[in-house]
Amino acid sequence: MKRTSIRKQLQRLLFLCSIVSLFLLGGIALLGMMGARINSTENGYEMGAKAAETVSDTLKQEAEDRLQLLAAERASYIGLEMQRIADRTELIRKEMNWILSHESEYPQRSIAEPNRENAGKFVPQLEFAAGLNREALAHEIGLTANIQDMMMQVAMMNGEDTIISAASKNGFTITVDTNSAERFTAPENARPRHFDGTSRPWYKLAKEQGKLTFSNVYMAKFAHKLSIACAVPYQAQNEFAGVVAMSTSLDKISQLVLNTQAETCFVLDNKGQMLFYKDDTGIIKELLQKDIGDSTLSDAGIETAVHKMTAGESGVCNIAIDGKNFYLAYAPIKQTGWSFAAALDAEDVLATESKTRTDVLALAKKNVAAMDAHMTMVILVMAVAIALIIFAVRWQGQRMGERFVRPILNLADGVREIAGGNLDKKLSIHTGDEIEYLADSFNVMTAELQTYMRNLTQETAEKEHIATELNVATQIQESMLPNIFPPFPERSDFDIYATMHAAKEVGGDFYDFYLLDDNHLMITIADVSGKGIPAALFMVIAKTILKNFAMTMTGKDDLAAVVSCTNDQLCQNNDVMMFVTAFVGLLDIQTGKFIYVNAGHNPPLIYRHKTQQFCYMEVKRNFVLGGMDELDYQAQEMMLEPDDKLFFYTDGVTEALNEAEELYGEERLLTCLNEAGAEQLDLKGLLTAVQKSLAVHVGEAEQSDDITMMVLDYQGKQTGEV
Repeated sequence: MKRTSIRKQLQRLLFLCSIVSLFLLGGIALLGMMGARINSTENGYEMGAKAAETVSDTLKQEAEDRLQLLAAERASYIGLEMQRIADRTELIRKEMNWILSHESEYPQRSIAEPNRENAGKFVPQLEFAAGLNREALAHEIGLTANIQDMMMQVAMMNGEDTIISAASKNGFTITVDTNSAERFTAPENARPRHFDGTSRPWYKLAKEQGKLTFSNVYMAKFAHKLSIACAVPYQAQNEFAGVVAMSTSLDKISQLVLNTQAETCFVLDNKGQMLFYKDDTGIIKELLQKDIGDSTLSDAGIETAVHKMTAGESGVCNIAIDGKNFYLAYAPIKQTGWSFAAALDAEDVLATESKTRTDVLALAKKNVAAMDAHMTMVILVMAVAIALIIFAVRWQGQRMGERFVRPILNLADGVREIAGGNLDKKLSIHTGDEIEYLADSFNVMTAELQTYMRNLTQETAEKEHIATELNVATQIQESMLPNIFPPFPERSDFDIYATMHAAKEVGGDFYDFYLLDDNHLMITIADVSGKGIPAALFMVIAKTILKNFAMTMTGKDDLAAVVSCTNDQLCQNNDVMMFVTAFVGLLDIQTGKFIYVNAGHNPPLIYRHKTQQFCYMEVKRNFVLGGMDELDYQAQEMMLEPDDKLFFYTDGVTEALNEAEELYGEERLLTCLNEAGAEQLDLKGLLTAVQKSLAVHVGEAEQSDDITMMVLDYQGKQTGEV
């Protein structure tokens, strides 16, 4: 076979491909354009009609979306107002619970019965149910009267038409409102009418529900206005003691509706009753004249909309009233079970839609005519262009063959030499196109290969050195923490087990336990701010200082002093402003007395053998160690019974995050410990159960903080021990 150079092959291939492509594609293009010219006229009007229809649908959808957004925004605004009422009611409830649970901290206060002279002013007043033995309730009334100051503050914040009541289950009620004069039946009556708060609808509902709730609309007894109340039960000694309620008139809430931009809107309660409305278009007036069971309402879609609103749904629907169409958007007010709705006249949307449709159709006709003329011109130009291209391709093919082949050969020779190992080879090709760029890339590649090989050798050595040091640091930290369990196998009066899992190679958490003498066990669990090597170094310092001071203790009352001294020592030269939270405890093994100091750490959990349940310990949160010097730390104490257990942990447990950024939390920890079964599991098994629960919660998420846990099992002196 006769050999032909690449130059010749390129010229022939380019020429043949160009000729075939031009005739094939040109012929197809001309035929296609002729057909397109015919079809464009026929399809142009159809496309215009579809475009007009699409624009029309879009306008309608945008109108519905705007109306739905308005309904949702206004419902949310009303909901926020109701939530504000709920929050203030809950604030009074918490204060009442605190007062009744801390009687010794509050004096007996007096509070007056209603007085006509206080008409129109917010005042606290005491009311009684008929036949009530007031002297028997004097102590409870005097204690409960301490709530009147907060009730006054909340009433002033909430404004007029506000009634705040604290109704005791024993028949007396403390009320703050402006209706003092309404409590007297006639001017000559010297005493106000009896008032039994336990008979009011809000009291019965809150007592039945056992939680914060909103009542149905009711008539206020003395204000004589339709109102809604937010009520919540309060407790004394963990027992139901009464109900706190804050009621607001519907006139005040209706202003939230009247101030909206919608011309027509209204609010329904959960029974389908209309509470208040704004009716600039007269729609609601026509609805109020009809019965909800009227068949015309069902046909118009109103009945369906009302059912969806009372069911707490949101959406947009079409309704018809006296032959006129409207868009109705509705959204729930979750706090009260109400629903807000806004209506828009469909003609306002249809008028814009009709004009837009006409404009789109006119534009389509104009475009069809212009397209027909343009395609005729394109066909003529293509015929001339095909002839010129055939000539130009042959001439340009000769030039391109020569231009491409020579630098390619030079490039191939240079690449072959580089591939042979000569990385110092530099290609010198100046064609001003991609071939020159490719040659420059080869030059850059060889230089980068040389640099990379040098750097790779150096970085590999450095990484191996760092990895070795981190491994040694991890081993050192692990050796500093007690890791042999059981730590005191000769002791049967207590046992202890602990684990620590660092988020990095080394961590800032630590735990420690040691005997000061035969009868006293010192325990510590702590968490240094931050992670990694800085936290680990600070951990070593804190652990060492705390243990050194602990070993100097001469009495059980020295624990708080030990923590204070440790804090002062850590504050010295603490330029990096690191700190550590710590829980330090001293157990008298013989008596079970446990003295402890909490320096900003998480509260431990205690397992009582008698109840066989875990619960969180009551701890005072002293300031962290290393944050501020010369602080006095307060110690607390408690008694442990045989078979009681203490569970200590760092915030890496409760603040463990899953892939959804959700915290593990204190509630999950408490539930896990109680479900694990402390009576059936040993200490290691108990910690393993918590670790499994953490693993299930975290899933594939990366560990974000050090996780440290320690559990102490107090057995006490066994029978026969001295």
